[in-house]
Amino acid sequence: MNKEWLRRTIRSFEPYVVPEIKERTVINANESPYNIFDFPEVKAEFLARLSQTPSYHYPDPFAEELRAALAEYVSCRPEEVLVGCGGDEIISIIANTFLNEGDTVLVHGPTFDIYGIDAQIVGAKVVEIPDLPGFTRDRKSLLQAVQELQPKLTVLCNPNNPTGELLPLSFLEEVLQASPNPVIVDEAYIEFAGSDSIITKLADYDNLIVIRTLSKAFGLAGVRVGYAVAQKEVIDALSLVKLVYNVGNLAQIAALSAMKYRDVILAHNIPPTIAAREYLAAELKQIDGVTVYDSVTNFVLIRVPDGPAVVKALRDADICVRFYKAAALQNCLRITVTTRDVVQRVVEVIRKEVGHA
Repeated sequence: MNKEWLRRTIRSFEPYVVPEIKERTVINANESPYNIFDFPEVKAEFLARLSQTPSYHYPDPFAEELRAALAEYVSCRPEEVLVGCGGDEIISIIANTFLNEGDTVLVHGPTFDIYGIDAQIVGAKVVEIPDLPGFTRDRKSLLQAVQELQPKLTVLCNPNNPTGELLPLSFLEEVLQASPNPVIVDEAYIEFAGSDSIITKLADYDNLIVIRTLSKAFGLAGVRVGYAVAQKEVIDALSLVKLVYNVGNLAQIAALSAMKYRDVILAHNIPPTIAAREYLAAELKQIDGVTVYDSVTNFVLIRVPDGPAVVKALRDADICVRFYKAAALQNCLRITVTTRDVVQRVVEVIRKEVGHA
């Protein structure tokens, strides 16, 4: 193929690659170990809705019923919600709504790769503020960059992926006040943090866009439902570039079923995940040579003396974790927290490998 056919910004582009997985225990993508259809009431609700949903009808283009249910969940108005095909699509919609070629997107690093990838696809320039040692955000430098660069978009993942750090709402408000342009706060993991959402401040900031998802705490990663929360005028702007039928009927009714029984699901899913996270962190901290970074999410980031060796040992034990090659994350592994038995297996492998080394 003639590369001249391609959009200029992607001619030498490095795509986001999902590695081939051969292991049976997969804890590399921060997925929940819990299937919502194992809840009898959720399954019954889904099947009842499915029986009333003809396959030949297009889905509601704005998922109005789901929009209202999500708005009730996060305490905002339905017109302040836009439903998407996962948080990933919401990020893409934001980029395509606001960014022109040459615009600046401010992020910190390390963080979720898709922010930078989507910005580069549309030709924007990504400015990254490195985290401080220990993977805490450099708040002073971030705020200074917002004030000096006035980026077209500022993106903060909170809690952050892959480090698990949570920024206080007071700092998020400082950024919102300093920026004349949109500030995106990605709260994909907020349910695990036990913290208030910045959505509580939505009425105060017309430049605030919050990204949420049902992939993590609700265990609907395979269904693909994410949503944006912002003031109505911003949601209306995002709607201009949304695909007409972006969220299918099956996804909408699965999400509605989850929303109806959200208290049951979250009460079941979150406490054991947090308990397993605390156990994992405490056990790994006892292993000489392993650095454990504090997390409020459903994953834990660690640094080991020899990352490839530990990854191989885990692979030999039929366990797949996320391993990073970037310099800032050298020898770092991100371990998804699932069930206690899986956590114990991970600890045993790492203890044996690092202790042996």
